[in-house]
This record gives sequence, C-alpha cells and structure tokens, in this order.
Amino acid sequence: MRTLPAWTITVLSVLLITAAWVGVTSGGLVRDLFLPGPLDVWSGLMELIDDGYKGRPLFLHVGMSLYRVGAGFVTGALVGTALGLGMGYMPKLNALAAPFIEFLRPLPQLAYLILLIIWLGIGETSKITMLFLAALPVSAIAARDGVANVPPERVRVAQALGASEWQIFRHVIFPSALPEILVGARLAAGIVYGTLIASEIIAGSSGIGWMVMDAGRFLRSDYVFVGIGMIGLAGIVIDQALLFIERRVVHWAGR
Repeated sequence: MRTLPAWTITVLSVLLITAAWVGVTSGGLVRDLFLPGPLDVWSGLMELIDDGYKGRPLFLHVGMSLYRVGAGFVTGALVGTALGLGMGYMPKLNALAAPFIEFLRPLPQLAYLILLIIWLGIGETSKITMLFLAALPVSAIAARDGVANVPPERVRVAQALGASEWQIFRHVIFPSALPEILVGARLAAGIVYGTLIASEIIAGSSGIGWMVMDAGRFLRSDYVFVGIGMIGLAGIVIDQALLFIERRVVHWAGR
C-alpha cells in the first residue's frame, strides 16, 4: 500500500479543519461572537484592506510590526553573535559576560518592559530595546556554544599549517560555528516575534498586536481572527526566510 506524500497529508489536514470550522459556524453550534465563520473573517479582511483600522491603513499596522521585529532582531542578533563568538574564543570574556547573559536569557521580556517605558518612554525606542534584549542572549549563547563545539583537530591542523590566530578564527572557528549561530538566529527571531506582539498589546497604539487587542475590546471577533491569522502567517514567512538563508549559507552542515 502506497503511503500518502507529506504535502498531501498537510493539505488534507487543512481541509479537514476548515470543513469542521464551516460546519460548526454554519450549523449555529457556536455564536459568531466567539467563532466567526470563514466568510465573516474574509469580509473582515476586505473591510480592513479597504478602510484600514482606526484611521490607519492595514499595511501600516503590518509595516510597523515588521519594522520593530527587524530593528530589534537584527541589532540584537548581530551584537549577541559578536559577543558570543568572543565569549567562546576568550575564556576571560566568557567569565565576565556569562553571568549577565545567563541572567537575561530566562528573564521574561515583559518583566522589564515597564522599566524600559519609564526610562525610554512609550514610543518605539522602548519596544525595540526590549526586542534587542530578547534576541541578544539567545544569539550569544548559540555563538558561544558553536565555538565551544568546534572539533579540536580542525584547529590543530590549521596550526600545523602555520595559520595565524586570525586565520584560524576566520577560516576554521567561525565557519564551524556558523550552523549553530543560524539555528540560534531562528530561535531568537521566534522569541522576538512573540515578544513584539505582547508588547504591542500592552503598550502599543499601532501594529497587528495592538489591532487584535483593540478589536477585542469592541467585540469585533472577525478583526481579531484576521489579526491572528496575519500574525501566524508573518511568523511562518520570517521563519522560512531564515531557514532558506540557513540552507544556502551552511548547505554543507551535517555532511
């Protein structure tokens, strides 16, 4: 008996969930307030595209969320990766920075959002700083562990060939640590994205997260579902983009 391809199973599962959704909502088993039907959600999406939300076009809310993600993730990942490479290569730097990185890593980001608002105000700076601090420890630990896991024989071979410290770092240590660095970047992006939505809900006046929270206050379940769907799809696109980069940059990983 032939097994179904993976993509067929995926499509069937989506169709099954959609059919159940249509059946529950069209049959009147659940009120539209709690679970709007697919047509209601589609109508809500068209309204948001045509009229925007609270005087702002829908693409502006999406753009603000993506801007915050990009600014916080890129800066946090770059600084964290550079710090992690240094921590993995220089034990003294690791001894100096590790306590702060390990303290910051498990700390819920929303725990210090209020403090950042007090320091930096309720504008974009506090949100981007929080996202920066969310990405930094994850990226730093991934880079540090990537350096620590470099096979020692690779370094010894480079030394035997007369390579300098910089050449060893550039041509041996960094490429060997790159797979773990990129995996850490994907993890950091997920954390940053989830943190962004929470920060917009708590202290935002624009963005998809804020739109979902505000629409919920006015019982616009269709808008809420549209926002949740856009959040999920944007998260998938970001993750797949990073996965594509990972496959292209370190296509040799694991071989």
